Amino acid sequence: MNVTVRQLRAFVFVSQLKSFTKAAERLHLTQSALSLLIRQLEDNLQVQLIERSTRKVELTAAGLELMSGAERLLDDLDTALANVAELGAKQRGKVVIAAPYILATTFLVEVIAEFKTRFPTISVHLKDSLPEQVLMQVRSGGADLGIGSFREWEPGLQWKPLFQEPLVAVFPRDHPIGELAQLNWGDLAGLPVISLNRDSIFRDLAEDGFSQAGFSLSPAYEVAYAGTALALVRVGLGIAILPQCVGVLIDSSIAVRPLENPQIMRSVAVITRDGRSLSPAAEAFVDILRKSVKVPARLAAIG
Repeated sequence: MNVTVRQLRAFVFVSQLKSFTKAAERLHLTQSALSLLIRQLEDNLQVQLIERSTRKVELTAAGLELMSGAERLLDDLDTALANVAELGAKQRGKVVIAAPYILATTFLVEVIAEFKTRFPTISVHLKDSLPEQVLMQVRSGGADLGIGSFREWEPGLQWKPLFQEPLVAVFPRDHPIGELAQLNWGDLAGLPVISLNRDSIFRDLAEDGFSQAGFSLSPAYEVAYAGTALALVRVGLGIAILPQCVGVLIDSSIAVRPLENPQIMRSVAVITRDGRSLSPAAEAFVDILRKSVKVPARLAAIG
C-alpha cells in the first residue's frame, strides 16, 4: 500500500466540496490530474471511495470511513509541519532591538541572555539610543522593535505596555538623606539635584514630582545620559533622579531610595511598526521579553 499525502488531500477536498471542479481549483490542479490522484488512491486501497455522476459526488461506505480519519490525519500533519517550520525559523535569523541606555544596560541585558540561552543561533543586535532615536529606528524599519518610555504615542506604531517602575533618588551613601525613615520629594528641595535634560521624559516626570510636592525643579546639573548622572553622584556633586532599575549599575559608594509623596511612575512599552509582521525570531524575543516583566521589581531591591 503506497498512499500519499497528495492523494489523501485530493480525496478530502473532493469530499468536502462535493465537486471535482471546485476541489481542482482549490488545489491548483487540472481536473484530470485530480481525478488521477483519486483513482490512484482507490487502486492503492483496492476499494471505491467516491461515486461519480454528472450531477453530484457522493462517498461510498468505504469513503465515509476513510474521510473520518483522513481529515484528522491531515490536520495533525499540517499542525506538526507548521510547528516544525516555526521552530526552524527560530533557529536562524536576526533580531534588532532599539532601547535607551538605562533599559539597555539593566532590564534588557538579562532578557537577551535568556533569549540567547533559548535560541543560541539567532543573532541579536542591540542599538542603545536616545529615546527619540528609538522611535525613529522602529518607524524606519531599522529596528524590529523598540523598548522604552516615551512622551506620546505616535501614529504608525503599535504600543504594548510592559511594566511600570517608580522614580528614585540616587545619592552618595553617606549623605544625610539616607538617615530619613521615608524620602519625600520635598526633602530634596534646596539640595543639588542632577536631572536628565529636557529631551528626556524623565525630566518631565521629575518636574511633575516636585510640582505635586509644592516645589519647582532647578537642577544643579543637566545631562543626557544616566551614566553621566551616576558619575556626578559618585564624586558627590548631587542627587540624581532616575528610574529604579539603575540599582544594578551602582557600586557600594552609592545608595538608592524610592521617592514618596508623590510616587511618580514611568511606563515602559514595547513598540513595533504598525502593519508590519514580526519575524518568528522577533516574535520569540517579544515572548521572552513579556515573560520577563517581573525583573524590574527584583532590580528595585538593589541599593
